[in-house]
Amino acid sequence: MPNRRLAQLALTFICTALLFPLSAKAKTDTWYRVELIVFSHPAGSAAEQWDATPNLAYPENSRLLTDKASAPTVAPQPQQALPTAAVQPVPFVILSPDQRELRNKAAAIQRSDRYQVLFHEAWDQQMGDRADTLPIVLDRSGDGGAWPKLQGTIKLYVARYLYLETNLWLNTQGEYLHSSWRMPAPPLGPASLILDAPERPEAETVTTEPALNFDPQLASIILMEPAESEEELEPIYPFRHAVLLNQTRRMRSGEVHYIDHPMLGVIVKITPLPDPESQTKAQAESE
Repeated sequence: MPNRRLAQLALTFICTALLFPLSAKAKTDTWYRVELIVFSHPAGSAAEQWDATPNLAYPENSRLLTDKASAPTVAPQPQQALPTAAVQPVPFVILSPDQRELRNKAAAIQRSDRYQVLFHEAWDQQMGDRADTLPIVLDRSGDGGAWPKLQGTIKLYVARYLYLETNLWLNTQGEYLHSSWRMPAPPLGPASLILDAPERPEAETVTTEPALNFDPQLASIILMEPAESEEELEPIYPFRHAVLLNQTRRMRSGEVHYIDHPMLGVIVKITPLPDPESQTKAQAESE
């Protein structure tokens, strides 16, 4: 009798172990709508003793949000007459302002003379585990070649719960510093990928001809002319210091979360989206 009970317990344990990865995988397939606000609080600069040279870096692999105008579109298929509600979301595409649930909060923050909204966007995405998730770059400094006030990345992933990692820094004029010292410039963000770039001509199609009226003296003058130095060509960091917000916070879906910091504030809401296939079935059954 005890052996039968042990066998039943072992069978139950094995079934649970086999089913758990499937349920966890199903959870990562869920679509979520993410809305994120990042704002600065300049008056909090004197509240802390900041690290003189914080470790500011972009991860080796990352992604950027996409404007709707440049987002890839899927050609409609006439044989699939799906309802409008069953349209698959497009991941990491910035949604229109009227789709932001937190716009009233952002407007209230912006109206205050104590804060400044630096980032406010919403987008749809699926959540994976931490190892398979790419951080999202919030700034476009890699395209413009200039440092904005807000730089860095966030990372959203699932590990039983939803998690948000922040690797954000605020570039400041260093009013809280007691000297004219300034930190080295932080890195610029990664550049956006250029899609459908024109192909370069093949080597065979490029022809060269000898220059006419070659003047050795003129050639020597051109070759000896000093080029502009690299320092003159590089952009100048217009700030003196940067303050880092590096935290990991557990989230609950459907709730508004606030990450506090003396000089930066983060408000985020992660909302599950209806499954398109379930919507299609429910709508088909009701018709």
